[in-house]
Amino acid sequence: MPKDSYTLGEAFEYFRAQSNLSPGTLQTYAYAVQHFFAFLEGSQNAAPLSLAGPYAPGRALSALGGQPQDVNLLAWFVNYLGQEVERAHADRAPRRSRDRRLEPATVRLYGQALVTWFRFLADELLLPDRFPAAAAIARANRRMRTYVPKTAARESAPEPPEGMETLLLAFDNPQVDSSLPAKEQHRLKLEALRNRALVYALADSGARISEILRLTADDVRGARLNRLGVWSVEVRGKGRGKHGRMVTLRFTSPTLAALREYLKVRQDPGTTALFVSHAKTRPASRGQPLSANSAWRLVQKAARDLGLPHIHPHDFRHWRATQMLREGVPIDQVQRFLNHRSIRTTQLYAKTAERQVDEAGARTSPLSK
Repeated sequence: MPKDSYTLGEAFEYFRAQSNLSPGTLQTYAYAVQHFFAFLEGSQNAAPLSLAGPYAPGRALSALGGQPQDVNLLAWFVNYLGQEVERAHADRAPRRSRDRRLEPATVRLYGQALVTWFRFLADELLLPDRFPAAAAIARANRRMRTYVPKTAARESAPEPPEGMETLLLAFDNPQVDSSLPAKEQHRLKLEALRNRALVYALADSGARISEILRLTADDVRGARLNRLGVWSVEVRGKGRGKHGRMVTLRFTSPTLAALREYLKVRQDPGTTALFVSHAKTRPASRGQPLSANSAWRLVQKAARDLGLPHIHPHDFRHWRATQMLREGVPIDQVQRFLNHRSIRTTQLYAKTAERQVDEAGARTSPLSK
């Protein structure tokens, strides 16, 4: 494919293929790029940019520089992330506006990821000559220094957005148009069953999306619930390539039932991946393992269709941790359940749930009656 015909999505896949970064770092970059796509698709501030509009991954990279404001592309993206942080920490902000909680360090990390990506595109001569890449990168760096100071401390984990319970049930009762061809009805049913199983697995286990996507069909076929109704399975966790440590994921019977129903309807015993693509627009990818980017986008779309705030797969991890702590589960058990290397990471979620301590104190005070 000629480089001057790349779309944004193809340009990022080219970057991934050429990069020598670790798989974990590349996954972080993928999260940053998904935020970037969301910015282009949904932010009013992005409207003057030539890449703004629906389905950002499919927009042509050659359009860059078509508008005078394109020089602000990366700086405005950093500002977009920074505004989310600002809303999340505003003491007087209404509850609905505190729907995201990106930490300052995460804003800097995602902003730097986009800068690195665009530097790569410039070095590979993928950016149009009319796009002032050097100026755009310089503005983004200035914005990161002034809007998100390096010294900003990570005080607590992100608080889960509202509507997680609604999203969990989003695929429970799929409506398939009976007037469609039988083959298309079957494909839509497969997608709905897969999406329900994926969301259940994320919410039940609190696992990272990369860990969930490492599950195999054989894992599910051979699964057995223990006397407590829990199925445990080991997968390769966070780390560099094959050196990632093995972690234990735990699921309850409703999730296992959803996984098995999906496999039963799929009927392809030769496929080893548990979650695979059933895309209508990309027939060649059908049956291939579902990518983290695709999982990210399907969760985001489901939330958007329900009128919920911006939600991505990792929010289920934050939600599960906070839920367990609010139920009184000892912090060392939460640490083991989430496979945190250090209990300090788990303690960040304990701070997120701290308001429950205030509520408990007020409810049980001997003076309250």
